[in-house]
Amino acid sequence: MLTVIEPQAPRRLADADLNPRGRVFPSPLSWRDQFLYQLLPDRFSDGREGERPMFDRHRPEQFRAESKAAWMAAGNRFNGGTLKGILSKLDYLQTLGVTTLWLNPPWKQRIDSETYHGYGIQNFLEVDPRFGTRQDLRDLVDAAHDRGMYVVLDIIYNHSGSNWYYRGPEGSPAETMPYRFSPPYEIHGWRSHESRSIPQPLTLEDGVFPEEFQNPDWYNRAGMISQWEVSPWEDPLNPYVEFRQGDFFELRDFNLENKETLSALAKVYQYWIALTDCDGFRVDAVKHVSPASSRRFCSEIHGYAQAIGKENFLLAGELTDENLVQGYRDIFGRNLDSVLDIAAAPNNLMALVKGLGHPGAYFGLYDEAQLSGSIRQLGTYHVSVLDDHDMCSRPTKQRFAAGSDLPTRYHQAAHAVGVMLTMPGVPSIYYGTEQALDGSESYHDYGIEPQHAYIDRYIRECMFGGKFGAFGTEGCHFFNPQHPTYLRIAAIARVRQRPDRIGRALRRGQHYPRETSFMDRPFSYPGAGELAAWSQIQFNAEVLMVLNTHGTEGRGAYVTIDRSLHPNGSTMTVLYNSDWSDEQLQNPPTDETVTVEHYQDRRVVHVSLPPAGMMILA
Repeated sequence: MLTVIEPQAPRRLADADLNPRGRVFPSPLSWRDQFLYQLLPDRFSDGREGERPMFDRHRPEQFRAESKAAWMAAGNRFNGGTLKGILSKLDYLQTLGVTTLWLNPPWKQRIDSETYHGYGIQNFLEVDPRFGTRQDLRDLVDAAHDRGMYVVLDIIYNHSGSNWYYRGPEGSPAETMPYRFSPPYEIHGWRSHESRSIPQPLTLEDGVFPEEFQNPDWYNRAGMISQWEVSPWEDPLNPYVEFRQGDFFELRDFNLENKETLSALAKVYQYWIALTDCDGFRVDAVKHVSPASSRRFCSEIHGYAQAIGKENFLLAGELTDENLVQGYRDIFGRNLDSVLDIAAAPNNLMALVKGLGHPGAYFGLYDEAQLSGSIRQLGTYHVSVLDDHDMCSRPTKQRFAAGSDLPTRYHQAAHAVGVMLTMPGVPSIYYGTEQALDGSESYHDYGIEPQHAYIDRYIRECMFGGKFGAFGTEGCHFFNPQHPTYLRIAAIARVRQRPDRIGRALRRGQHYPRETSFMDRPFSYPGAGELAAWSQIQFNAEVLMVLNTHGTEGRGAYVTIDRSLHPNGSTMTVLYNSDWSDEQLQNPPTDETVTVEHYQDRRVVHVSLPPAGMMILA
């Protein structure tokens, strides 16, 4: 279905039309039924992969970049990914099991900057031409909807790009100033498309648009944040603490305590719902917005979406605080629908799957004795994350697959996603995880570039084969639907999406860690490097997952299951076995079963798995 939209963005927000263009696609009944895929438009696809060879993991040196310096430099620039490129990969994504696209910000960036990531907006009513057009964005959403898929857009209402200069100490233009509470700094002038200070924007490439955003009173003008946390003597709800009032580096912080500013920003994103028919927003930098401002903004977005028929429009907030209990309380205090689980969970999940930590550290996050655990058990209020574009939870910037040369690394990468797919919550995968991309700051060569700055680039590799390809390559693409990681994620996703009681138990059920016994030992929760097991149970359906967390050795054990649901001598059917052939992964056998036994006064099944193996039974 093609919806034709107006090609030009309005110069003034007052002229923005909030009437929906074309159909209004209904929201999903529950976001727990979705499997999200996060991607950066600049780094995912340019739609021309057919002109390039596919990376051969068996010959990784074949496409190594000729110049390490040029490859590193390319990571800090726009590389050429487009919205049309994303559309061309919908088959690839849907076969993987993805049901929802999550796009990093596609809005117009400064022409004189390299904010390829999308977080430095210059025109809030326009798509960045390097990604494509407004029509391209609408076409992508329509194409996704035609397949029954959804689209979530990443939005920013905390700050804009570096669209004006401070007046420096000598009266000259300054990019940044040190933080001060008051009085607000003066604006020297608007930033032109040539990075000069000018009194007023002369073209659409100068300053900031729409025109209403050229009001100096809409910005805090407090200088750059240096204190990123609440001090012990400060009120955490105070909108005037430094990390809420100051600039996010050189990005200009909005004065959200000005109701006119906040209402304008809400109207901006209501406009994008009307124009694109998108299904939700990932809300950036929520920590830097006061709860009161968040409540007002989210209420206006929800109210508009419901008024046009999107009853369950998603607002998922980025909250980076380690205190996730407070984060979950903030869902309700901020009118968010969910938070991204990016504090402790990604590291605990990685440690579980790689056998580096006790499984209880991850499963304990779902302990109902804690507020955060009981909310995680519901699954409605958190988006599960393994990798993302910031990796702010990790001590070093690196993907899950970084630094591993184990023969089982592809299975480990798949099963890290497999854990998320078989636990309560809304699972989200970061682009390239299905190809076991290994982006890491360890790729940085300090002999070439002494600065440690901008190491985020290394976890934002190009999938499509630009000058900044994954694994230090250029000129080859990474869309391999036969990759062992891709095949296993797709197979597990198919189990999760089943329409029967097995699928519903995975998506809606209660999580139970399972005790195991090996070598005739008493049953207990296993330690690092052993078989870890857990069940999802809903009413009379139990789905059992067993994972070998040892990457180089096989493991076997008796695994506890629910006595009331499994008579002695009955069988459980194997729904997924990581040891299956490629053909079996795509067309699972239906006759592979495991017999239920009575052992040490328990109902159990005995499972043996190869290194990094995984099995799902029901």
